[in-house]
Amino acid sequence: MESLDSNGVERVFLRLLNCDTDHGLEELLKKFLIPVLLSLQSDKALFPKLNELLGHVNKRLQHRTEVKLPFYALIELIKRTDLTPFTMNMGVLYVKKSYERLSLEERLANVDLMFGCLGSLSEFQGDVIMSVMLPTLKSLRIPNYKEKQEKLVPSVQREEIAKKIFEFSLKVLLMPYLVLTDKESWKDQPSLSLEKISGILKHVPSLTPEELEGAKETLVNLTSCEIFNFHPPLIGGLMVVAGADTRCSVSDAAESRLKKLRTTVDWEDEKVVVLLYSLFLGHDKLPAGLKSRSYGVKAGSLRLRMKLLPVLTLSEYAANLFPLNIQVVFGGLFGTDVNRQLNLSSVQFVHKICDDASFTVVKTIGPMLKQGLLKSVQSAANADLKLSGRVYLGLGKLSTRCPDLFSSDVYLLSLLLSMLEQEDRELIADLKEGLFLMTEAYKAVLGTEEEAMLEELLLKYINKSDSTACCVALRFSNILHPTSHLPSRYLCLLALGSSSQEVVDEARAGLRGSDNDKLPEFEETVRYISNSTRERLNTPSLCYTVGTHRLPYVPVVFEEVLKFVRQCLEVGVPDHVVTESEKLRKLREILSSLPEEVVSQYRELLMSALVPAAPGNLHLHAMEHLAQLSGALPETLSLSLPWSEVFLTSSLPSLRYHTATLLGIAARSSTDITLVDSWAERILSLLNDKNGTFEKHDGSILAAGFLAPCTSQDLTSKLLSKVISFFNSDHLSGVCTAVSQSASSLDLGTFIGNESLEKLHQHFITGISQTKEQKTLISLTTGIGSLHVHCSTLRLDQTLNTLFNTSKHNLMELNFSTGKTLSVMASGAGSSPSILDVFVNVVEPGVARETHITKDILHKIIREYVLGDVREIQLQAAAIWILSLLKYCTDSISIKSYRSDIQHALSVLLSNKDTVTQEIASEALSLLYTTADDGTKSHLIDMLKFTLLNETVPHKHVDMDTKIFSTEDIGKLPSSLGGGNLTTYKELCSLASDMGQPEMIYQFMHLSNHSAIWSDRIGAAFGVGNLVKCAGEELQPYLASIIPRIYRYQYDPNLKVQQSMSNIWSVMVAKPKETVDKYLKEIIADLKSNIHSRMWRTRESCSNALGDLVRTRTHDDVILAEMPEFWELVLKIMDDIKESVRKSAAKTSEVLSKASISACNIDHGARGARAISTILPVLLDKGITSSLVEVQTVSIVTVMKISENAGKLIAPHVHVIIPAFIAASANIEPKAFGQVTTMVSGNTEDKDKMEAARAALALTSPLISVIEKCVRCVDDTQLETLVVKLSSLAKSSVGLTPRVTLLHTVSLLAVYQQQDLTKWVGKLMGAMFVVLSDRSPAVKDKCAATVAVLFRYAKPSTVDNVLDKLRSWYLEKDDSIKHLVAMVMSKITNSAPDVLRTVHGAVIPLSLFGKHSKEEKERELWEMVWLELGVSDQSVVLLHLSEISSLCALSLSSTSWTNRIQSADTLATVATVLSSSYPPPQLSANVELLLNATTGRTFPGKSAILAALAKSLTAPKRSNLSDLGVEEERVMSVFLREVRKKDADYVSHVMRSLGDVLLGVEVSDCWEDVWGICCTHLVPPEDEEEEGEESKEKRKKTETFTIQTVTQESAVLLLGVGWRVCKNKPAKIVQLSEFLAGNMRICTWKIQLSVLCSIQHVLNSLGASQKSSTAQFTEELKMSVYQAVIPGVLRCVDDTKHTTVRALALKLIAQIFDSCLSANIRLKTDIIKEVLLHLRDQVSVESNQNLKSQGIEIVSNLEKNFLTS
Repeated sequence: MESLDSNGVERVFLRLLNCDTDHGLEELLKKFLIPVLLSLQSDKALFPKLNELLGHVNKRLQHRTEVKLPFYALIELIKRTDLTPFTMNMGVLYVKKSYERLSLEERLANVDLMFGCLGSLSEFQGDVIMSVMLPTLKSLRIPNYKEKQEKLVPSVQREEIAKKIFEFSLKVLLMPYLVLTDKESWKDQPSLSLEKISGILKHVPSLTPEELEGAKETLVNLTSCEIFNFHPPLIGGLMVVAGADTRCSVSDAAESRLKKLRTTVDWEDEKVVVLLYSLFLGHDKLPAGLKSRSYGVKAGSLRLRMKLLPVLTLSEYAANLFPLNIQVVFGGLFGTDVNRQLNLSSVQFVHKICDDASFTVVKTIGPMLKQGLLKSVQSAANADLKLSGRVYLGLGKLSTRCPDLFSSDVYLLSLLLSMLEQEDRELIADLKEGLFLMTEAYKAVLGTEEEAMLEELLLKYINKSDSTACCVALRFSNILHPTSHLPSRYLCLLALGSSSQEVVDEARAGLRGSDNDKLPEFEETVRYISNSTRERLNTPSLCYTVGTHRLPYVPVVFEEVLKFVRQCLEVGVPDHVVTESEKLRKLREILSSLPEEVVSQYRELLMSALVPAAPGNLHLHAMEHLAQLSGALPETLSLSLPWSEVFLTSSLPSLRYHTATLLGIAARSSTDITLVDSWAERILSLLNDKNGTFEKHDGSILAAGFLAPCTSQDLTSKLLSKVISFFNSDHLSGVCTAVSQSASSLDLGTFIGNESLEKLHQHFITGISQTKEQKTLISLTTGIGSLHVHCSTLRLDQTLNTLFNTSKHNLMELNFSTGKTLSVMASGAGSSPSILDVFVNVVEPGVARETHITKDILHKIIREYVLGDVREIQLQAAAIWILSLLKYCTDSISIKSYRSDIQHALSVLLSNKDTVTQEIASEALSLLYTTADDGTKSHLIDMLKFTLLNETVPHKHVDMDTKIFSTEDIGKLPSSLGGGNLTTYKELCSLASDMGQPEMIYQFMHLSNHSAIWSDRIGAAFGVGNLVKCAGEELQPYLASIIPRIYRYQYDPNLKVQQSMSNIWSVMVAKPKETVDKYLKEIIADLKSNIHSRMWRTRESCSNALGDLVRTRTHDDVILAEMPEFWELVLKIMDDIKESVRKSAAKTSEVLSKASISACNIDHGARGARAISTILPVLLDKGITSSLVEVQTVSIVTVMKISENAGKLIAPHVHVIIPAFIAASANIEPKAFGQVTTMVSGNTEDKDKMEAARAALALTSPLISVIEKCVRCVDDTQLETLVVKLSSLAKSSVGLTPRVTLLHTVSLLAVYQQQDLTKWVGKLMGAMFVVLSDRSPAVKDKCAATVAVLFRYAKPSTVDNVLDKLRSWYLEKDDSIKHLVAMVMSKITNSAPDVLRTVHGAVIPLSLFGKHSKEEKERELWEMVWLELGVSDQSVVLLHLSEISSLCALSLSSTSWTNRIQSADTLATVATVLSSSYPPPQLSANVELLLNATTGRTFPGKSAILAALAKSLTAPKRSNLSDLGVEEERVMSVFLREVRKKDADYVSHVMRSLGDVLLGVEVSDCWEDVWGICCTHLVPPEDEEEEGEESKEKRKKTETFTIQTVTQESAVLLLGVGWRVCKNKPAKIVQLSEFLAGNMRICTWKIQLSVLCSIQHVLNSLGASQKSSTAQFTEELKMSVYQAVIPGVLRCVDDTKHTTVRALALKLIAQIFDSCLSANIRLKTDIIKEVLLHLRDQVSVESNQNLKSQGIEIVSNLEKNFLTS
């Protein structure tokens, strides 16, 4: 439209003034409103007139709400970009008016139009448009699905429109409902200014709260829908605003949407953070640089701020945005309009700032935050416990970021500690946690003036009764000071006396420290604690009173003080010193180097704990420490027996033992023999005291044993004799200990006599044989062994047998004790000090004396136990004995000379199935190797390698009583399959050999032991921990060759190997991750080289290790580079012969799958592309094509997920992926489907339904979605390759699912590639025709659809070829193919009608031909094709007549009867359609075709040819056949020939066709032929004529009708039609009439109807003759005919069952009498009466009203015209 000039404006104004109806006004505005508005920007001189005109329009419209404006034209107007602002404003206002006048349905339908025009509008104009839509938005429902959203509001996908909607939605959602009901409140509303509120509401003044609520809910759903194209974080902010709405429907909808968006919204986005801050603080509070992004809002309401602050807490960017962060904190804590919830959220925001804000920001606002938090806690101290708790936590977190704010503020710490006693219990946890966080801040106090104040403060609260304050003070003390800080450790020691377990735990944690912490120096510790102890003793209130004695500490604390001092003393003992004797020598060195004052103070401290009234446990600890001190420095010991007697009679056995030890040390070191003798006499008197208690006697026995070697010979004899006298009493254990101590230093035979010694020996043997209690047995074995140290007269063999028999008890500790005893016996008097008591025999080690005992012991152990037939428990004991001998008799000559035998024995023990036995043997082997010289070591290594690698075990004697298999052995793997007992050690040997360091086998044995026995005191006694450490250090240089093997062995299926190797790994590798990273390539190389090992255990371990390696290093470049080879290796072992290997490989394949999917993600860019190019070929070539289902499955799933995540990176590989997925689709279908299909194969219908279901399921496979995605990525470079592969697959694929998938892929390719595919359609079409021959209907249907899709994009030559192929198939194939062709053509018609219109010449004939199929379903398809072509039948048939004729000619000459019949039907239809338009030449040619087709044998359906011939001759409606160019004689000869055939059904149809010809065209007289033919079928045979009357009657009764067959029915009809060509009718007519009427009563109703029809033809001929000028029939002849016919016709009138028969009969009666009346023929009165009688009877019972009326009319006519006359 164009603008108006001045004259045009005047004319419009005049028309407007003259318009007096609403309809007229509406039409006028529809025509001229847009030109008027456009005129506003054309000529300024027109402004006044135009304003007047528009003002008039506005006035007219004001009260005429029914008048519609041109809405769509106005929308198009405001979308223009060339309008002036004034014109645009006017257009917007009229759009507003127009939209308001639409109905609700119209407004809803045009919502997207309104949205669409926002892009060209300003903010004000957009607000007008959006405001007028608010009432409508209430009724707008936003669907949940993306497709429906795109249909409803597609315009919101444009970013500029989405932005306008967002801005308006923000205003609406901030608008309170109160402004709609109270205009006075507009000025005081939060968030929105007066201008913004009025800018919306003035356009919708009638907006109700309910409409506003509905609009808000719609805007929430709209802005959060999937297609809304705006900044997602801002949408999240908008949902937060909506969540603060006061109406539940809005807030609930927003909360629901926000939950979905929360994981995807980036709360670190600057725009959303600025929006949230502006909503919280207001536009005016923002810095100048941020105001442009604040949307100009005021500070929000309390409800809104409560929603905003938790969201701000999620953002690290918000926490760093200064000064807005501090403004929000103080506004939330101390603002005017706040509540408890806002206070809590503000403190939580402080936590966020402390956690995530930068150091600069926290340092800047830290002082303010501290001040605010303290102020808040003071104001909320008695009001809000939860707020106070969060404030305390906030102070703690702030202290971690700004420690300098707190380090000098000891007063604050004092204040907070004091609150622990005052605050409610609910706050204690938060306050305590806050204080714990502050501890690091106060470290800065150390070394300053405040340190003393802080320590005083802490000491004050440690001594408080309040456990919480004490605990916090302890935590401060522990963290502020290292473990070497004595005052703080001393505080911890004092705190151990607390009744609170929490305080005790904290104190123990402080004493324990970390692994790297150092304890204070012993000297410093002794001095500090000694001074503190004296101070406490001088302060009675701090002491613990026991009777009349005072202890400086409570007993529990005193015990811990002594332990702590001892720990400080033992710090100087190196780690490699593990035995007590070695430790004691080291302690002697340490103590000797200390000042005497320190030693004296330590002794005084110990002695102060030995107050008689103190608890026994304290005595025990003090006495043990004192014995240790005295043993190290015996010369410093000063002891009195009376003092000792108190502890010798203690109820604690250990205390009695340590007291006796202390007494022995004193006696040994004393130079005063008289004093020692007095002690001995006193002890002897105590032993002789029969009234003494058990404890007194037991202590005295122990003391006697320690004193006996130090006294005179006489007292020694008495003491020993007295001790021995207690042997069979309850003091057996004490006696054994005493005897052991004495015998270690003395030859007892000298003092008690050899006879008494022998008797004692027997007592020991008897005791060992009869006792089962372990502790007693240990005492007995220790004692009997000591007897042989200095005495050679006792029977050694008896002792050895007794000791060896202890193995039957299966007690581990007893076996070790026995081993130690055997070592003592073997070493004799020169025993190592480590064997004897560590306190009494503190002497420098000397050279052991060789005895024959060692040799005897070794031989007996090896021959009778290791190689003998003994139980498993005895083998374990033998291993322990050998280990003990090697440990304690290292320098024995026998040991050195029998090393080979010992190693052989230990190798046998290595093969034992018991793990402990193996480990003990391995420890012994390691010890044997380490103590050998270099020459012997080489020999030992060779022996061990041979034994392990060949697994040779000495043969044992087997007899009838030998147990071949134990119960545990049954069901376990044999050695050959990885279950051998030497498996672990064989692997270790192999590992050492591969390293080129065979001697390392012994170190590996050390490292591999994992049994619990080595972690207890037994292991400590043998120094196992130290040996392992040393072995680990020795292996460090060989890590490069060891690490890969050890890493793999950790995953060995053999649990023993796995545990051993894990133990080696833990010792050798301090940092596993860094170590694996360092040796990653070597580990990978080892796994690759061994994963196909002949050993299944190795294959499985490699698989397990590989899976774990990839899982922990998914994105490592080395791993990604090896991923293809990993896949190849794992896929291969997934088909392993061993089930466990297959399972392991399956798990590893899952790990590889996840790693591959992650590596091929599009987010990785070029790295992901490289990963795809390396991983995909393996999966496609080796995985998907595998015959193993598991391999196929994991490969398919992996490639699918890679394709989904790789995005465009997958493009270069789609030509490989698509064919692979098609081939693999067969494995996706459940096997049950194929089974069910086989089960229903006998039922075609069920089978077809099942196959259709399978095809539908195939299209829902996840493979389809991936294929579709890949098809979209196909480009020109890949198309040719892909087409070739798809064509090949189409020809070779087998099965329903793969073929359906292939067809769907081809369809997708055609849809997405279209023009690019055109040149390849021909090749694909050829493949599709191969698939069309599939037996499955479902596949055929899908293939037909695919052919149709391809047809749309085919080249013309391809189109012609396809149609030729389909035509040849249809004409040459069987019926199933015909139906398939029809289906294909139907699909093509639906898919590509435009293409078909270009080839009508090929399609029309085939479609017309197909429409005449005898198969109903096929015919329906062709009819659909014909209808879809949308052509006129006659014109199209005439246009393509030659093509149709050619097709029919081809089919008529076919050997297929079906084709001949179909061709004949087609030609019949052509004749019918063309009728008189049938061109004679073509008609003649087609008739000739049909005539020729009648030759030959008769086949079912051949009658169609004669019917088509008849139709072709009669349809043109020509009088003579010569006019059609057809020879009459030939046509008639054909009919007459065919009608004489023997096939009754065929003859019947020929008769009808002949009748049609005789009726439709003029032919020469052939009545005689017709009569003869018909009589052949109608007249009974001569033999029936000659039969008698009786036989005739009988036949009439049994045979109801003479004329019964369809052939006879046709013959009757032919008689009536053939009568027309008879030239001598008068001579034959009466005969014919009588014949027809005479047989009426014995015919079926159908034949009766045929007879009536023939009679009608006869009567018509009479009528025609009457009208002609040359009458052939006289009145008499006519009367004869009528009289002959009437009886037969009347019989049909009486037919009460068949209305059709009665109707035709009545019609003939009326015709007869009408003819008689017109010809003035008088029938006999009797005949007339009979007719009337019949008719009256019939009329009386007639139910059909039409026939009844007709009968009444005939009766009336008869009565009127015949009876009256």
